[in-house]
Amino acid sequence: MMVFSRCTLLLFLAAGFGVAADAPAKPVCTADNAGQLWPDEANDNAKFAAALRPYGYPEICTLKMGVFSWKSPTVSLDQLRKAAFKKRPISMKANAAGTDTKP
Repeated sequence: MMVFSRCTLLLFLAAGFGVAADAPAKPVCTADNAGQLWPDEANDNAKFAAALRPYGYPEICTLKMGVFSWKSPTVSLDQLRKAAFKKRPISMKANAAGTDTKP
């Protein structure tokens, strides 16, 4: 049983390294490819891009504060909640906390 487990583990590791070697390398995010998606196939195929969304891909080359970087265009529900709470007026924040100032 132990020999079978070791062989299976080695097989999976070898297959993993083989797949990783064939994967295309992500290009450096620069002004030349700003606004483009990675993997490149997502730029021309909307269905492919949509299929990658649950995995945090495709990534888009963006410029923020003078630095180019790859970012996922998707957000989590927690990020949306935090942004919505920050945008509420102060009076609504006080009511949500249970400290209503009106008698």
